[in-house]
Amino acid sequence: MKAIICRISVILLISFLTTSLSGQTNYTPYDYIPGLNRDYKPAYNADYPDWGKMLYDFPINFTEVTEAFETWRLNNKKEKNALIRYFKIWSRTIEPYVMPDGSIRIPELAQYYKELRKTQLSAHQRKQERDEANWTFLGPKETYWLNDSGSDDPPLSCPWQVNVYSFDVATTDNDILYCGTETGYVNKTTDGGLNWQLLAPEYPFGGGVTAVAVHPDNADIVFASAGNQLHKSSDGGLNWIPLLESGSLFYANRLKIDSDNPQKILASSSVGVHLSTDGGSSWTQKWSSPAWDVDIKPDDNNVVYALSRSGGNFTLTISTDGGQSFNLEPSFPSSISEVSGGLLAVTPDNPNLLFVIMLSSDNTPYLYKGTISSGIWTWTLLATGQTPEFEMNNGQGYFDLVLDVSPNNQNNIIVGTTTLFKSVNGGSNFTVIGGYYGAFSIHPDMQDIKMLPNGNTWVSTDGGMNFTTDNFSIQANYHVRINGLIGSDMWGFDQGWNEDLTVGGRYHNGNTAIADFYQPKALRMGGAESPTGWVVQGRNRHAAFNDLGNGWILPPTAESAPEGRFIFSKYPNMDEYGGRRGNLVTHPNYYGTFYLGENEGFWKSEDMGKTYDLLYSFPDKVRYLQISYSNPQVLYADIVNYGLYKSEDGGLNWTLKPALCSSPNGSSYWKGKLFFAISPFNENLIYACLQNGTWTADVGKVFRSTDGGDSWEDWTGTVSGYTKNLIVQPTEEQSEIVYLFTTSRGGAVAHVYYRTFGMDDWALFDTDYPAGMDVNLAMPFFRDGKIRVAGNAGVWESNLKETEFEPIINPWVERAHFNCMLDTLYFEDHSIMNHDGASWTWSIVPEPVYIEAPNMRNPKVVLGNPGTYSVSLSVTKNGNTFSKTIPDMITTTICPSIDNCENPAELPKEEWELMYVDSEETNYPGLATMSFDDDPETIWHTKWSSGTDPYPHEIQIDLGEEYRIYSFTYLTRQDG
Repeated sequence: MKAIICRISVILLISFLTTSLSGQTNYTPYDYIPGLNRDYKPAYNADYPDWGKMLYDFPINFTEVTEAFETWRLNNKKEKNALIRYFKIWSRTIEPYVMPDGSIRIPELAQYYKELRKTQLSAHQRKQERDEANWTFLGPKETYWLNDSGSDDPPLSCPWQVNVYSFDVATTDNDILYCGTETGYVNKTTDGGLNWQLLAPEYPFGGGVTAVAVHPDNADIVFASAGNQLHKSSDGGLNWIPLLESGSLFYANRLKIDSDNPQKILASSSVGVHLSTDGGSSWTQKWSSPAWDVDIKPDDNNVVYALSRSGGNFTLTISTDGGQSFNLEPSFPSSISEVSGGLLAVTPDNPNLLFVIMLSSDNTPYLYKGTISSGIWTWTLLATGQTPEFEMNNGQGYFDLVLDVSPNNQNNIIVGTTTLFKSVNGGSNFTVIGGYYGAFSIHPDMQDIKMLPNGNTWVSTDGGMNFTTDNFSIQANYHVRINGLIGSDMWGFDQGWNEDLTVGGRYHNGNTAIADFYQPKALRMGGAESPTGWVVQGRNRHAAFNDLGNGWILPPTAESAPEGRFIFSKYPNMDEYGGRRGNLVTHPNYYGTFYLGENEGFWKSEDMGKTYDLLYSFPDKVRYLQISYSNPQVLYADIVNYGLYKSEDGGLNWTLKPALCSSPNGSSYWKGKLFFAISPFNENLIYACLQNGTWTADVGKVFRSTDGGDSWEDWTGTVSGYTKNLIVQPTEEQSEIVYLFTTSRGGAVAHVYYRTFGMDDWALFDTDYPAGMDVNLAMPFFRDGKIRVAGNAGVWESNLKETEFEPIINPWVERAHFNCMLDTLYFEDHSIMNHDGASWTWSIVPEPVYIEAPNMRNPKVVLGNPGTYSVSLSVTKNGNTFSKTIPDMITTTICPSIDNCENPAELPKEEWELMYVDSEETNYPGLATMSFDDDPETIWHTKWSSGTDPYPHEIQIDLGEEYRIYSFTYLTRQDG
């Protein structure tokens, strides 16, 4: 579906300006762009930083506000508040509408929602249309704690997987729950959260799912709010329909179904309170001021409460006629300033009570209890935030706010923002449950809560679903329930070549590792929200994350401890939370040789990322890179504001190629925003598309060049979507299939296509593929004949269109030269082929003194004599043999020795590695400083200080008379 883009109507602008001047709203026309929930936006404050104040102006330049935020963030990395959270949501939602100059184009809303509703109504047709793909969910299926301590007890499930905005528990069967994710997916469980399944992947909900409600008498009927629309399923979530017509849309943050009359449903939103009396078929606005929450009096369904706003302060409005009309309650505390929303809670244990949490000024929440008697309300301030009795603060505002009271005990109250608190004495004091601190390992940032009559409590967080059978009293009764929960937002993605290892950083949930030897478990590697994760493809279980420091040798099983660390000193440019991504490129024949772009530099490492040499400096930042599989001397690089460069000498010299096209926004719009793939047969055959980013997006095109980028053919065909990635695979006829991935933006559905040379246009390849997939990166996994993609639904995979194709053989070893003929060399197969049914044969000339097994895929080899060696690899599949020989692939010399002047042994100080440091003086002079003093028999290993004494600690190593120590590792802690 093509997104229709034009200017917002004059009527809407006039409406905004009128309400803005009257002081009734903090909204600008940008806040009405689809996918934004305006209730997350905090009230304006004159003390906000400059970037924050910009969010309340119109018009603004997107580039200016994002650059201002990033500059401010450098000095405020740990701060979390409602304004920062709204900016993150705002910036990702605005992305499809940003022009090259930073101006923001606003869609014509009526047309946008008309097209989206049309797509939603036809989703069942897409479900029935089948092609050759078979997309399934790879992971993370269930995240587990990393056993970094090496404990004998296997780690438990870890609530760091999916940000669950909302959920509901079926009254008829408490084992049935539906939950909605920030990334726009609905999951269901029928066994109390032990297993979850994704519902209707073909249905585009259009945004984060902010509210879910299950029919009190029929667990197959469920409602969900997402994308400024209400959605209904009558068959347990298998199929959905949109309920609201264009012109009457709203984004509900709370849905309440009357248990005595399920035809009556109430919704609160930024445009007030809406009522349906016909089971959701039609809706009528009954209160027009913004309403944070709505609830029904437990013993009288004619009484409805709504927490609202008036004149900058919180107000309570009450209906006594079942929601048909509302009036302000004059006794409600009128001096509590509304900063970032609030919530209500009622309890059947005492229907005459109403609890209210309000996030007010000075980062302070207030918890009130209202009591009604003979029609008169009495209000009591139970707790004030940021006090010893109630430590909670505003956190990230309404985005992270929960409140509930036990239906059996009015004194049991649970409330939280970033951290969860509990009171068992009616609010006199609160103890911490978990989040940023507390006894329970709950992911920080609370999203939704429900306390059940049987004592069970469910809490959703930025990390998933949490369950307790005793309201968080005993650790043994607390359980993480995330198995199969889909909606992880992958900001990073990389995978192995012969090893089925996938890694990536995730929004909210840090880094993860998924592998066939871990499944169905995934590891929580730590970290926060970095677009990171890189696999060292030639070594088993070697991965690196830029926010975890150096590389990791991952554990062989999900239960065991990591096996070590290794030095990894540079990482590619990753902009816009990974939406504008660089990449780590590995040499086709030497897996220890890496290439990457850091800032404007093109860097090369020949020791698996330990050290790098700057080969070339470009005029601007390096974005995406690729190296030719068939000719490793040829590389391509996309440079910001300049475009595509090509090197034919291994990256030493580069030539700028002509612009691809005159796009609707000008050819400069493509420069630094490309994704491209090189034919595995021909270094001059290259495919390119616009790589839509996180903050900028446009309907893209696809191009093909057969002369290394000197000229381009438009290969877009009839595809009209937000292009993201391309993949190339060989075929049985030594031709190739090209796959194209589009991403879900601006109401458009995500698709996967394929095309061959014999086709005039692209064909769909997306059976069971999530319609709302916001793609990060797609990659082939030739070993198993798979194609994989990561995005806001985690990692998915399908069989390639042709799982059996003619192999392209390529031997692989760590590097070209080894300075000791007795070194053990680890050979690998870098062939593009499906390994099913394959057998290998290695031949090395001259013959080495040792080869582990010439018929294994990855033999160990000791050459044994100095000289140059040619390497041949043959693979037999389906009775056919395919071979490749690389003449003079490796060289070696006699081993280093202090007695050999031609190959002298290096001094010990140059062979030492810093393994661990916990010192304030890591750089001066620190543990990294290793140098000789005047005595050649002593190495000054380190000096470091603490307190006021500059050098109170000092370690020396005496090498003695022989000086034959070639390596030494000293591990120390600052505490001794």
